[in-house]
Amino acid sequence: MAGETGPVDLPLAKSMTIAAFFGISIYSSIETLFSIFHRFRTRKGLYFWSMLVACIGIPIHATAVLLRNFRLAPNVLMCVFVVLGWWMMVTGQAVVLYSRLHLVCDPKTIRWVLGMIAFNFVVLHLPVSGLYLAINIRPIDSVVHVFNVYEKVQLTGFCVQEWIIASLYIWGAKRTLEPILKFKGPREKKIIQHLIIVNLLVIAMDGTLLVTEFTNNFDIQTTYKTVVYSIKLKLEFYVLNQLLFIMQSPTRDCSISDTLLELNPCVSVPSGSTFLELNHSVSVPSRSRYTIRRPHKSDPVITTQPTLNVTSSAPNVTRGGM
Repeated sequence: MAGETGPVDLPLAKSMTIAAFFGISIYSSIETLFSIFHRFRTRKGLYFWSMLVACIGIPIHATAVLLRNFRLAPNVLMCVFVVLGWWMMVTGQAVVLYSRLHLVCDPKTIRWVLGMIAFNFVVLHLPVSGLYLAINIRPIDSVVHVFNVYEKVQLTGFCVQEWIIASLYIWGAKRTLEPILKFKGPREKKIIQHLIIVNLLVIAMDGTLLVTEFTNNFDIQTTYKTVVYSIKLKLEFYVLNQLLFIMQSPTRDCSISDTLLELNPCVSVPSGSTFLELNHSVSVPSRSRYTIRRPHKSDPVITTQPTLNVTSSAPNVTRGGM
């Protein structure tokens, strides 16, 4: 056993590794939590709340796992917190990814992704949670065997879910941002490459998590998972800020002001619209209250603090990196 049914005696090297993963995940989640409250000007919407839930779930899961592994708290009670933190961390992260898909994907695809997240919660979260609590209350060999099999199934299922969402985002971003990038400078054109790299990095991290599971390192996997998800949340700020930078950066030619809108101080997109729809469907008269200004050499890199109002679930964030 590797800790599925309760605390086990771990070698010093493995104990130190678990402690290191705990420290990294706690530090990253606390930093992200402060960033959430600092960057979001309006603290509402699906993106904000899903980020907050996922961020809080990481230290809950990490702390419960640590206390359980080292016999510092009652086993069954810690198992309850392990399950609660796991739900918040994993499905919370999936909802974070879902909540920004509307920027680059059509409504039909978005509804399909939401259905997939709900289905996986019922099929993957609930059965594993029940089995996990059952084998820690009363270990039975046959139930433990079922849990070990289903644990691999659920981890693979959640990784595939994030791979699908990341792939949809890469495809949608490339397709919908291409018309806008034609009017941008070289720096903005490289952003799409950065977004692809970030999403590929997320996929790679999920792959390393699968390795720990299929090599039967349950105790390592449960602590390393919190590190992976804390890093993925930090990358979320980078992805969103890059999208905002594309929309807010001035175009090379102000003559296209009626089709590509550099709105100051904010961009307001109709509900359900994508960047492509903004480019082709929204027009503002040349004498509108919106202004287009070219950057000055004395300006900072980010010259405004925009609010992106896309839908009721969209984030309102201030500009800036992590």
